[in-house]
Parts: sequence; C-alpha cells; structure tokens
Amino acid sequence: MILWLPEQLYRIGSGFYHRRWDQRGGWKAHVPVISVGNLTVGGNGKTPFVIALARLLMSQWPELRKPNAIAVLSRGYGRTSRGLVIAESDADWTTTGDEPLLIKQTCPELLVISNADRVASARVAVEEFGAKVILLDDGFQHRALARDVDIVLFDALEPVGNGRLLPAGRLREPVSALTRATALISVGNGDGVEALGAVHGKPVYKVGIAEIPAKWTRAIQQPCFLVTGIARPNRVLQALTATGLSVVGRKHFRDHYRFSEQEMLDIDRMARRSGAKTVLTTAKDLIRMRPIDGGLNVEVIPHEVQCLDDKAVLVHVAQCLNWSLASESS
Repeated sequence: MILWLPEQLYRIGSGFYHRRWDQRGGWKAHVPVISVGNLTVGGNGKTPFVIALARLLMSQWPELRKPNAIAVLSRGYGRTSRGLVIAESDADWTTTGDEPLLIKQTCPELLVISNADRVASARVAVEEFGAKVILLDDGFQHRALARDVDIVLFDALEPVGNGRLLPAGRLREPVSALTRATALISVGNGDGVEALGAVHGKPVYKVGIAEIPAKWTRAIQQPCFLVTGIARPNRVLQALTATGLSVVGRKHFRDHYRFSEQEMLDIDRMARRSGAKTVLTTAKDLIRMRPIDGGLNVEVIPHEVQCLDDKAVLVHVAQCLNWSLASESS
C-alpha cells in the first residue's frame, strides 16, 4: 500500500508520455530501424541479443557486413561523457558506456553510437557514415525515433514480475503497451511469454544461454571465484555450475558497477582467502575492472545468448521490412 500512490503517479506520467507519441509519431529515418527493448527493468539480455541479431542480419544480407552498414544506437548508461560519442574498440568505457564498448569490441564492423538523443544519433549514422540499418539498444520506450521492427525481450520465468508498475513492481509500462511490439523474445526456460504473445497476438521466439565450451572449462585453473556486476548474476552462476567448475566463492555488485582499484584489491584478497586460483567474470564486467599487478588471473566466461529460433527471427524481420531472404531470391 505504501507504493500505491507513487505507482499511480508513475502510471499517469507514463501514460501521458506515450499518448503524446501515439498521436504525433516519431521521426522517420531513411533506413530501416529495429528496436530491441524491455517492458520491465532489469537485465533481460538486450545487449547480447543485439549482438546476436546483428550477426544474424550480417549472415543473411552480405551488404550489411560492410563497416558501419549496421549502426547500434545506445544511451551509454554509466558513462561520464556527454553528448554524442562514437565508440571505438580501444575507448575507455567511461566515455562510451560499458554496453556500447562491449558491442564494438565484439563486432568491430558495427557503428556504435552513445547518445541520449536517438534521433540525432540516427541522423549521424545515416548521413555521415552511410548506415543501412539502425539497431536501437533498449529502445522500446524511446518513442522519438520511429521503428519498423519492435522486439521486446522477457525473462521466461518471470515475464512481468508481480505485474505492477514502477516503483511497486518491475514494469516500465502496462502490459497493454505490447500492442506496439512486432515480436516478443523469451529468454531462458519457461512458457510465460508464450501466454503474453497469445493474448496480444504477437509471435514469440526463444533465446537460450549457449553452453560454456568444455575446451574453455578444461583450460581454467580451479577452484574459482566469481565476480559480477550485472542484473541477473544467477544466470551466470547456473551456467558455470552446469560445467562442473568448482566455484568456492562469489561477490555480486549492482548492474553497471564502477569497480575502483581498492575494490579490485579487496576482491583479489577475498578470492585468495577462499582458496581460489582464478577469478571469473563476464565480458561486460571486465570492461569496468582495473587490472591488479600480481593479482589472480581474471578469465572472462564465454556466456552468450543463443537465438534458438534464428530462422524465424530473420523471417519476421524480412516481413516487417519487406525484404527478400537469400533463399527466396535465389
């Protein structure tokens, strides 16, 4: 009951914002725009899915493999810089944000732009770099830029949490907002998203977490200490447990956590006290970590999402954009 009034105020403000954009519409770019977003707060794997989707697009349409042909637009959460920043692979994450830098380092051929103003970013991507497709990372609520494909990701086990809006729940908008979506993505194991799709008449595609390669596991010196600063650390822990790796300790921080040098020293001491010989973390977290001279070896866990319905996702994108698939045009 304490959060009932703040929830209602949030509902009114959010409703006003979206009704305004429903009436006026967003700015239309001269190239296709594909949005990947959430209906809830918390990590549902948007950024890993953006990377997987970019790779899918490049695998199907060769012209998109050229440098800057696909532009990824992000806010660049957690950065200290302001305005528009073009991410480079060797940039400091505090300038770009951790997720844009991760995208750029993973797929160097992509144009990655950090900026709160997505319309300005889209203009730069198309007019100055010749981008052919725009991907919006976390774009469902950013209505200023019109989109042709609107994909919304959900956790398969708890798609809408307790069903309440912020701050009483995890919903950014009422579930009725899914009328704007073109497709839903179910991340993990569970069938709750299929029910949402059936109610709102939206296709649902599945995304899983790829198994950690046995070759990588055999190369890791055990036992291990796990450090994460992401929204869903249990997914990483479960994936590690499935490999049989010995994890003797762990430390979790909030998402996008800025690790200081002292905290890295403390982590190293905690890991040593636990008997660990290796510190394990995610690629996104390593970007925000400072190396410690003489510290334990830090290894990145190959923890990636895997689109289980990749062909269906490509068909959906092609239909929304009125594009031909390679198999259809041959």
